[in-house]
Amino acid sequence: MSHFESHLLILASAGSGKTYQLGNRIIDLVVRGAEPEKIVALTFTRKAAGEFADSVLLKLAAAAEDPKIAARLSAELGLPDPDFSKALEQVVQSLPRLTLGTMDSFFSRVVRGFQYELGLTGGKFELLEGPRADAVKDELLTEILAEPVEAGEADEFLHGFRRATIGKEGVGVLRNLRDFVDDWQTRYRTSADLEWGPESLAAAAMDEWEQQKHRLAATILRSLDHLDYTYKTQRNAMEKMVEVLVSHTINSGILGKGPTLLQNVFEAMANGSGSLWVKSNKEFLISGMAGDALREMVMLAANCEMAAALVRTRALHETVAKVDELTEKRLRKRGLLGFDDVKILMGEWAKSEEARLRREAIDFRLDARHDHWLLDEFQDTSSADWTGLEPLIDESVSGDETTLFIVGDRKQAIYGWRGGEVGLFDHVMHRYSGKLKPTSMTESWRSCPEVLALVNQVCGGWKTMESLFGQAAEKWHWEDHISAPPLVSEKNRGHSRVEFCADEDARISRMIEILEDLGIGKRALSCGVLVRSNQKVREIADELRNAGFDVIEEGRREPSKDNPVGITLANLLRWLADPADGMASEIIAMSPLGTVLTEQFGPVWQRTWEELLAISANHGFAAMMEKIVEPVWNDWSDFGKRRAGDVISALSIFDAQGGTTPGEAADWIERLEVSQNPGIAAVQVMTIHKSKGLGFDVVLLPDVPNDSIPLTQSFKVAEGDGWLTQAPAKWARQLLPDLRKAEEKWAIDQQYEAFCLQYVALTRAKRGLYVLLELPAKSANADKPSLANWLARSIGFEGKDDHTWESGRADWVQSISEIPVKVPTHDQVSLGPAVPRRERISPSAAPDSIGNFSGLRFGQEVHSLMERVGWIDEEKPTFPDTAAGVAIAKLLQNDSIKTLLSRREKSVERFSEQPIEAIFESGWMSGVMDRLHLHYHADGSVALVEIIDFKTDKVSDLKALEARHSEQMTQYRSAMAKAFPQAQIRSILVSVHLGDSIMSGL
Repeated sequence: MSHFESHLLILASAGSGKTYQLGNRIIDLVVRGAEPEKIVALTFTRKAAGEFADSVLLKLAAAAEDPKIAARLSAELGLPDPDFSKALEQVVQSLPRLTLGTMDSFFSRVVRGFQYELGLTGGKFELLEGPRADAVKDELLTEILAEPVEAGEADEFLHGFRRATIGKEGVGVLRNLRDFVDDWQTRYRTSADLEWGPESLAAAAMDEWEQQKHRLAATILRSLDHLDYTYKTQRNAMEKMVEVLVSHTINSGILGKGPTLLQNVFEAMANGSGSLWVKSNKEFLISGMAGDALREMVMLAANCEMAAALVRTRALHETVAKVDELTEKRLRKRGLLGFDDVKILMGEWAKSEEARLRREAIDFRLDARHDHWLLDEFQDTSSADWTGLEPLIDESVSGDETTLFIVGDRKQAIYGWRGGEVGLFDHVMHRYSGKLKPTSMTESWRSCPEVLALVNQVCGGWKTMESLFGQAAEKWHWEDHISAPPLVSEKNRGHSRVEFCADEDARISRMIEILEDLGIGKRALSCGVLVRSNQKVREIADELRNAGFDVIEEGRREPSKDNPVGITLANLLRWLADPADGMASEIIAMSPLGTVLTEQFGPVWQRTWEELLAISANHGFAAMMEKIVEPVWNDWSDFGKRRAGDVISALSIFDAQGGTTPGEAADWIERLEVSQNPGIAAVQVMTIHKSKGLGFDVVLLPDVPNDSIPLTQSFKVAEGDGWLTQAPAKWARQLLPDLRKAEEKWAIDQQYEAFCLQYVALTRAKRGLYVLLELPAKSANADKPSLANWLARSIGFEGKDDHTWESGRADWVQSISEIPVKVPTHDQVSLGPAVPRRERISPSAAPDSIGNFSGLRFGQEVHSLMERVGWIDEEKPTFPDTAAGVAIAKLLQNDSIKTLLSRREKSVERFSEQPIEAIFESGWMSGVMDRLHLHYHADGSVALVEIIDFKTDKVSDLKALEARHSEQMTQYRSAMAKAFPQAQIRSILVSVHLGDSIMSGL
């Protein structure tokens, strides 16, 4: 396409070549006489920025060297006689001054250049990012908890924090506070114009429930004889319902799990009908005084729950305001800003006239430097991003010699959860109406016709989408995709197929079978297996490795946690920070580094500690670490060397940024995450989010969920016109019009983002696209708004077990050449000849009757689902319609299990999947406790420790289960007794198979 429109908005579908067009736009500008340093091209990742910088240089170099390429590029640009050699020279000479980068880096550059004009006067601007940002934040939060700046702030702050997080547990106060701040501080700073928790949203005060519920209940009970019942048990059901209402206390959460009749009352009231027609075996009408009093009582409960949520929200606002005040004083006033701070600072102009005038002076100088703006991935732009850019973009659109080029795709807006605002497309088209020309690109240079046949079938089926998702489908704008001419040729044809499998095991087996049939690993084909979560990435990757495939997980590795070398080095730093840390010293002593340290510094650990600290102080932590790993370096595998290299490189950065204490160094390495590129492995397993921007010859989607979209329990914060609040329970929300409206808007946004995620997944495939759906149960709801139902309906599924849909031929791979078979090298870390002082014990390695593949998968899913179960008397868990989900739902009907997993207003803290390490005379124990409860005395000391382990063994009775796992439970109790010597210790084995539990050790 010819690019040159001064102001252009391109809606570029997946695979349509937007990076190509961005590169062409820059070349076009330079050839037409634009100075390269006056061009600003911004995107959201360093990878994307690098791609279009490479595109510009490589195209110009090729065109400068080859007349044929020059002629083709000239035709694409619509230029008669361009001088590409001159353009290349200009770009290369301007490279140090070019602005081709990320939005964050551009904003940081502006703040660095104009910090005083922006009001940042307390110290030189420094950008906090990565582990250092985390460390600084933790240091600040620790200070807040320990020593508030002014007397009296501690009680005020902690009181607000506890009120704002009532009923929520973490693994400790600091982590709870860190998560709390991460969730709310940015919202606080970007929502300053909203009222938090306005009292007007609730028609009652929180304490009115206790004052009035007994009066209303008595009125209902007195009037029960006047109702016309249609079934003999209905009066009794009414009495039980009233009893549940009376027993309810605000914030307890019990009404959402109340009797069926009560849920029917909620539904009838939410539907807005004047009469309370409800069903209890048969329909009947709750009318007269009973009906009026019941309606008043339920609405009172809902409004009091709303009032409680408003109180929490106001307390939350106070708490976050206190954190932000101290963050401003300790960090921002000193010039220490994170990325969010930088964005917000760039947008301050919109909040006051003084800030607007300051920004105007800056923009005047920036306008003189930048004439041409290119914005990539516009669907991922947040409101904060746009507010920071808008004055500059306004100027570019109004000038005669300036240009604007925006490219993005509404259908790939998958980052709404981190601020991406797809509505900005409409905003810019309206704001620059008549100047900004919109156009679309639907021709794919990635996917063959057979792949696009499925993409169009699913994503172009508006009627199907509307029938399942309602209003959300109205936001979906679709044009059928077509393949570019080269991809239509016979040699580039491919295959797409959707099929159904009985269960998850069958889907895994079928996925492996498809990969083997395609010759993945033997043919020159790239392959991506795309899933929904990092947990699924690990599970699928393990399955494929066990099947013999060479696999790499796209994502981030944690060098201090995922291998023995990194763990040892991290514990060395932890020991330097705290020489009394017995666990850290034991780990070092049992590793090859123990021998190295003894040889270099002698057997006295105090001298070793002093010498290592002296080296670190004089030469840095990286140099210290290099010195002690050098003697064993050659004994480590390549994998171990890479992990050690990760740690040493990170310590070099730590040293360069002024880190001085071993505690800071240990925290730095503990938080270290390193990007792991896909490489050239035969199969790449990754989340759909991380696959965005990539393409694979073959794509498999084995993990299309059948959960309703959205999951209502995910609705935590409601926003309306001028207000924001934490959301009360679902039953209360559906009775309150303001909350119901806010949730409906949120649900539409969630469903739209799910459409986008499905679209991104389907459009990663070049030639082979294979979707595996789980066969729905006969009783499954075909109208449930889920991604699996969307796909199934789109291909005409009618309930038959052998239903398939396909386009193209399965033998397309025969034209793909085979590659020499490489024997996969599995990096195994060898820690050398060191002999452990103690045998390592794994308590959970007890005999197990589940030895087959299906049983293993069942057990894994059970533990994954139980990890999500909190206090069931406060938040009712939901489970999928799988064997594990059904089994757990049945298990939670057991009264003793209900009691065990309910808080019931006790002072107790919950931990799930809690790792444990303990050293006994007999060995070093390492394990993971499924669930741990710590019960506290009034003085804060631990009174009782409950160790809960969920077992899926198919045993005949509980005694058999206890005998099988007796040793494991004994070891866990012993470890907890060492940690909490004054507390009572008991362990509970929960049998999923028997639906019951057995206690021991009290």
